[in-house]
Amino acid sequence: MPTLSVIAAIDVPAARIWEAVGDFEDPSAWHPWPVDEHTGDERRLRTPDGTTVRERLVEHDAAGHSYRYRALDGLPLSGRLALESIAGGTMCLVVWSVRFESAPAEQLPLLRELEHAVLRPGLRSLREAFG
Repeated sequence: MPTLSVIAAIDVPAARIWEAVGDFEDPSAWHPWPVDEHTGDERRLRTPDGTTVRERLVEHDAAGHSYRYRALDGLPLSGRLALESIAGGTMCLVVWSVRFESAPAEQLPLLRELEHAVLRPGLRSLREAFG
């Protein structure tokens, strides 16, 4: 199945970025999509067109600065957000990846839509929050 990864280098230590992105349930500190609801290990986000997306946390590694999640409705995908320390720990790479579980003919348009409507705006917002 295809995987799409978007990467941003941010001139801030990974531990500081993790303080913003490490809370899976409420990404409002860094992502432009509002959270409609979050409970336990699930969240429901509202997209710009007004639809909602439900996601469930699958794995959370605070020490490793990463988590994995799965879409519960909408696009058939799983995702991973991970931070890597670089430049002696003074900077980090934010790597946001999604893996599709759809038919090959459907994958490319979905990948492009997700990249430009979700991943890139999210990482741009994160970079601006720490800029």
